[in-house]
Parts: sequence; C-alpha cells; structure tokens
Amino acid sequence: MTSAIFFGVAGLAFVAAVFLGGAAGTVALVERFGVAEGLALSGVAVALVGGVALAIQAILSRRTRYRARLAAQRRSEALAEVADDGLRRTREAIPATLPAVAALSFALTTMLLRQSKR
Repeated sequence: MTSAIFFGVAGLAFVAAVFLGGAAGTVALVERFGVAEGLALSGVAVALVGGVALAIQAILSRRTRYRARLAAQRRSEALAEVADDGLRRTREAIPATLPAVAALSFALTTMLLRQSKR
C-alpha cells in the first residue's frame, strides 16, 4: 500500500515537472520570438510531442494485443496437449481396467438383484 502511494506521488511529481518544463519552454519561446510566434512554436512543439506520444501508444497497444493473442494461442496449444495426453492415458488404461469394472458391475448387479428378490 505504501509503495503505491509513493508511486502515485512520484507520478504526480513527474507530471508537474513536465508541465513546468512546458511552461518554461513557452516563456523562453515567447521571449525569443515574440508573443504570437512564441505561442505558435510552443503549440507546434506540443502537437509534435502529442503525436509522438500517440504513435508510441499505438505501437505499444498493437504489441500488447499481439502478445495477448500469442499467449492465448500458447495456452490453447498447452490445453490441447494436456487433453491429448489424458486421452492417450485413458485409452491405454481402459483395457487394463475392463476386468475390474466388469467384476464390480457384476457384484453390484448381483447385490441389487438379491435385495429385490427379498
């Protein structure tokens, strides 16, 4: 819980630093080029940074979807392999258990028939 609070505070500090940096950059551009040109250049810089951030987000989103699809495919393959292995073991075990199942079913049937005759 404490680490989550610290991460939250660190995130807020990072966002504040980014905004202060942007404000300082805007002030520097306005002082260098004048009000109109400085604000226009600042707007272009913000648009470029936003475009780069959107491009990075799109790449990471595509990568995340690809990895999720790959993980689902691997899980399906692993489940299919486990099912095939279980089916193979069952097929190998059935002939060995048939005599025991037959004896058990005979004993249960005999017991039920004896009780119904009484």
